[in-house]
Amino acid sequence: MNISIEYCMEWNYEPRALSLRDALKEEFPSSIFKMIKSGGGVFEVEINGHLNIFSKRRTGRFPETYEVIKTIRDAITERRIG
Repeated sequence: MNISIEYCMEWNYEPRALSLRDALKEEFPSSIFKMIKSGGGVFEVEINGHLNIFSKRRTGRFPETYEVIKTIRDAITERRIG
């Protein structure tokens, strides 16, 4: 599974992004992680280049780690991702 986290450098979201990546590495150790430096206040989590797991643009807030893990687990269970 490929997990990408796109985060805003202008607003210093990097520590939050790295913390989320580390937690996801513990839960999904065989995953490949891609960290995407961006701007404009973004914080987006995506699986396999197409399945949006979390979008700060859409929700207006940051994700809780537990909800990202749950969303990924649900997607695996529903066979939306491998």
